[in-house]
Amino acid sequence: MRVEINVSEDIKEPYVVIHTGEVTPEISELAQEISGFQHSSGMILGTLDERIVILKQEEIILVRVENDKVFAVTPKGTFQVGKRLYELLDMLGNNFIQVSKSAAINLKCLESVEPSFSGVMLLHLKNGEKEYISRKFVPQLKKRLGL
Repeated sequence: MRVEINVSEDIKEPYVVIHTGEVTPEISELAQEISGFQHSSGMILGTLDERIVILKQEEIILVRVENDKVFAVTPKGTFQVGKRLYELLDMLGNNFIQVSKSAAINLKCLESVEPSFSGVMLLHLKNGEKEYISRKFVPQLKKRLGL
């Protein structure tokens, strides 16, 4: 990878431009590392259709792992995120709770909970999404909901 640094007195705030043939997970991760957004203001970078988009944590409804890739579901679409689920949970804070090995939800987007088979519960989110919460995570959800 070639790196170029240009110094100019006219530039008041540093910025980075990445030129690439395609947005790969490595490029997304690099952009997140360079950017201070996700740590300082609760924003996360996601990719959709080869575009890198800044996601605010309050926009994220659900985080899901599919085929070893992490996705953030928002009203604007589903974005691939260059972080692991546990890293995102650390960044997202108290409004998010892990509900299974491969998913976490924004509690502010939880609409209802219904019992399902074998102690598993089905979570209905405000955007119409549904996610199962496994038995392992039910006590944590009940505690967070005050049940």
